[in-house]
Amino acid sequence: MTSIIDVAKVAGVSKSTVSRLISGKGYVSADSQEKILKAMKELNYTPNYVARNLRAGATKTIGFLAPSYLGSLGIFLNRFISIAKKYNYSVTLFFTDGDQQKEIDALNQLKYKQLDGLFLLTRTNEWSVIEPYSAYGPLATWHRIDSPNIYSSYIDHYSGYYRSLEYLQQQGYQKIGHVLGNPENLNTHARKRAMKDFYENTQAPWQAEWLINDQYTNHSGRKIAHYWQQLTDKPEALAFYNDHVAAEFISELENLNYAVPRDVAVIGFDNSYVSELMHITTVDYAIQYQAENSFIYLYNQLNQTNIPEKKLTVRLVERRTVPKKDPADQSL
Repeated sequence: MTSIIDVAKVAGVSKSTVSRLISGKGYVSADSQEKILKAMKELNYTPNYVARNLRAGATKTIGFLAPSYLGSLGIFLNRFISIAKKYNYSVTLFFTDGDQQKEIDALNQLKYKQLDGLFLLTRTNEWSVIEPYSAYGPLATWHRIDSPNIYSSYIDHYSGYYRSLEYLQQQGYQKIGHVLGNPENLNTHARKRAMKDFYENTQAPWQAEWLINDQYTNHSGRKIAHYWQQLTDKPEALAFYNDHVAAEFISELENLNYAVPRDVAVIGFDNSYVSELMHITTVDYAIQYQAENSFIYLYNQLNQTNIPEKKLTVRLVERRTVPKKDPADQSL
């Protein structure tokens, strides 16, 4: 196996000169650079960056795990990469496809010093499996989790969801349906608390069939559109847990000869690009700042710095899918 000693011999320079060129640290004359590069090509030598990283103690690379290209991933990932670049870090993206072993493989890259830190958009393994890897480098997640070893970048969904329901009622909608995500997710629990308080405070009408737990893996919005269509007593407005599913719902309703907001009002949650494109009223819960704070946490841990995080707030974004309802309008 070719080593830098072999390269140094062929190039006629010292081992330390070859090492300086490969690491980018220290001066190497143009003449020596040319000789070394020629020798590396002749010997088909590739630097062992893993070994170099072990010696240096850093790769300047953060791993980013996601199950697939989810609807809100683009906003989060773009900001995460942008802020990482600002601080001279690169980002390696891993798609796990819900495979526990793929997630472990990525975590092992942290263990073996191929990554400096790791961010998990969502997780596949139990936290009890993931948390021990924090011994090898800082971990952050978009999941809502209370752990001293894993940073959680989240904003309480209670206030945002309660504001959504208040707004729908203020716009004249009383029969409200709810499309929630994973029932085990803490954000879903927060939304359910908001629902409970909303109905206790307003005495708005309620039916169990108006609560939809989105358990679908593909085309959720389309399937929910068909579910809504077959309801005898349809909710006149639907509050969705993200914009992507809301957009699919709106699109499929058109195929079923219904229209938003003529037949049903829709409010999303994310303020993603798709909501802007389709003019969906939604809740902005600072996804970009959540991404930025996640990277800043990892950076602070790795560099013993104390860069402040951004303050997270929620705000309602009014567009076209929740118009003011005419009290005399009985079409909904």
